[in-house]
Amino acid sequence: MTTPTQPTRRTDGLTAIAAYHFVIASMFVLGALFFTIPTVILGVVGVVEDAGAFIGMAAVALIATTLMALSLLYIIVGYGVWTLRGWARLGAMALGVVSLMFVPLGTLAGGLILWYMLKPDVAALFEPSAR
Repeated sequence: MTTPTQPTRRTDGLTAIAAYHFVIASMFVLGALFFTIPTVILGVVGVVEDAGAFIGMAAVALIATTLMALSLLYIIVGYGVWTLRGWARLGAMALGVVSLMFVPLGTLAGGLILWYMLKPDVAALFEPSAR
């Protein structure tokens, strides 16, 4: 017989942080999809007309791949924050530090995430004994 699971004690702030990570991940996915169009076009041009277009195709494909990897990172951290995994607190803080570089909205979002995640009562939610 299984026992019912405890209800999660996720705060509204953590829900907002997880949602923020999911929104940013979707933007990165859209960016990656946007960059697939010139990748395909440059690939066709490379085959049909100019083999030098493969260099541009590789550069644009690298950008698309990087955006997709970032989207996966944000999805993983967002899921971890949503489910109160201990590693996700550190992941969210690391992504918050990176966000500080993107003035003005990234700076604001990163600063708020760092401030919230460093609060002792929020940190306690991510400890295994709190779940």
